[in-house]
Amino acid sequence: MKKKAVRIQDLSFSYPDKSAALDRISFSVSSGESLGIIGPNGAGKSTALLHLNGVLKGKGEVRILGEKVHKGNLKWVRSRVGIVFQDPNDQLFMPTVFDDVAFGLLNLGWEKEEVQNRVQRVLKNLGLEGVQDRNPSHLSFGEKKKISLATVLVLEPEILVLDEPTANLDPGSRRNFLEILEGIPKTKIMATHDLDSVWQLCSRVLLMNKGKVIAQGESREILEDEKLLEQNNLEVPHRLLLEKKE
Repeated sequence: MKKKAVRIQDLSFSYPDKSAALDRISFSVSSGESLGIIGPNGAGKSTALLHLNGVLKGKGEVRILGEKVHKGNLKWVRSRVGIVFQDPNDQLFMPTVFDDVAFGLLNLGWEKEEVQNRVQRVLKNLGLEGVQDRNPSHLSFGEKKKISLATVLVLEPEILVLDEPTANLDPGSRRNFLEILEGIPKTKIMATHDLDSVWQLCSRVLLMNKGKVIAQGESREILEDEKLLEQNNLEVPHRLLLEKKE
């Protein structure tokens, strides 16, 4: 039996204006599994993700690799859980690509030579050779997206969390980014409206709406349920519809 990478139990969260974002949600993710969290706008998907490394703290329990998340172990938690935000501009703030990707390692006190080697290796793996001295703001959105992923992968987290990973990508960049994610052998949790990407990457799906878990199960079970998806303002993935026609 695989160990649980993530376990959330009866988690609730309200924002300062008292609006409830999460209402006693519970789910778990096994090590090596890929989970897609889907739902309409306002479902609570992003809020749930931000509890995984302690950015937000609600009522209930969040466990990472068996350890309960609390103020005293946030540094450890954040070394195990890497979050890639929807907008790469929220993650990139240094004058060069190298500086952005190296930032976390340098903060941890790594030697410069070790940092150089790891940054170069990660950039090469993501097809970003030759851009390390460029200003991220001068690169395409698709390149920025890969750089934001690099800033997380360079720290070698055990759990990769992605918020709307394909948002605003053109078709070619989207295809390339999904291929990269598909080849990363880590526990992955992604929140997205892009159900085709969930069909491609995720073995299991969690459907949320208005802060509650509506359904969870194997990807095919959830994504083939047209009535369930329609009731929650979602559509069956195009790839699945094409598969049915063949």
